[in-house]
Amino acid sequence: MNPALNIIDHKLYVGETTESVFNEGFWESIDFAINAVDNIKARQYVDSQCVYFNKPLLESGTLGTKANSQMIIPYKTQCYSDSVDPPEDGIAVCTIHLFPNLIEHCIAYGRFIFDSEFVERA
Repeated sequence: MNPALNIIDHKLYVGETTESVFNEGFWESIDFAINAVDNIKARQYVDSQCVYFNKPLLESGTLGTKANSQMIIPYKTQCYSDSVDPPEDGIAVCTIHLFPNLIEHCIAYGRFIFDSEFVERA
C-alpha cells in the first residue's frame, strides 16, 4: 500500500533485560510503535519508553477471549499505564511457548506437553 513504509518486527522479550536491543538508538530511530506483547509488565515497559522518547504507540493485545486496543500519543492522550487492568487470570499461550520467564509459565508448559502426549486423544 505504501512502498515507503518500513516495518520491522521483533520476536524478543521486551523489557529491561533486552535494553541492549531496545536501546536509545532503537527508540530514536522509530516513528511509532505497534505493540503485540503478551503481558502487562511488557506493555507498561513499552508504554513508558514511548512516553520517554515521545513516540506514538498503538497498544493492542489479547488474553484468551479478551482483547484491547488503544492509540497513545504522549502528552496528548491517556497512556496505557494510566489505567489499571484487572489481574491476569491466565497465562497467554504465546508466553508459555516463547517466553516462559516465570516458574508458573514453566509448570503450565510442562502440563500442556503432558496433556497433549498422555491425556488428549490423537
